[in-house]
This record gives sequence, structure tokens and C-alpha cells, in this order.
Amino acid sequence: MDAPWTEDEATEAAARFFEEVAGDLLRHGGVQVGREKPLLRSHAFACAVFDKVAVILASKYQCGELDYSSADGLANRFQSLLNTLGTWPKDVSDIGPKRWYEVYEAFDAGEWDHFGRSSDPVAEFTNPQVTEFLSKHG
Repeated sequence: MDAPWTEDEATEAAARFFEEVAGDLLRHGGVQVGREKPLLRSHAFACAVFDKVAVILASKYQCGELDYSSADGLANRFQSLLNTLGTWPKDVSDIGPKRWYEVYEAFDAGEWDHFGRSSDPVAEFTNPQVTEFLSKHG
């Protein structure tokens, strides 16, 4: 059974989690062990936090606070932390943080040339997907 929590708690936890992880990476090149432990409060709380982290990451990227390389690196690191929380789906499903996966996949799409079909996958795939995501959830 999930412990009760509020949207404000999830929003505050997401902002703190994002800043702590980003700060760890900038200062130390890695993430402090146990950063994800506060998210173990419940599955639903972890999903809510990651969905809010998705909005933070996408917003910081779109406004230029993060360049693509930094945002993509953070997306990959957050995904790694999500994977440490337990048996999570590797794709979008009913039991995972759907908004998070949408943003993660947007940054992932910019990592490769789509079998030679794109000379600028960030401009062709990531940027429009982030814009669309933020128009729905930002």
C-alpha cells in the first residue's frame, strides 16, 4: 500500500532531487549513493517525483539553461537512478512514470542519426518532442 503524499510534497521532492543529482554530477562527476532513497516512500510517489523531474529537465533544456549534452547526460543518469529503485519497466507502461519516459525518450532520440536519415537528430527529434511535452505538461 502506498503511503499518503501530496502533490506539493512530490513537487518539492522533485526539485530537491533534481538539484542534488545535478549538483553531485557537477561537483564530483557521480551521484551520491542513496540519493534515490527518499523516493522509496511508495511506488506512486516515486512515479510522481520522476514525472515532475521530467518537467524540470525539459524546461531547463528548452529555456537554454542546459545544453543538449548536459540535459541528455542528466536524463541518462536519472534513468539509471530510476532503475535502481526496483523492477521498473524499460518502456512506457501503466506502472511507470509516463511523463518521465516521454522526456527520457526525447533526449534519447537525439543521440543517434536514425539509420542515416538525420544529420541533426537533436533538432529533428529532441527539440520538437520537448516542445510538445512542455505544451502538454509544462
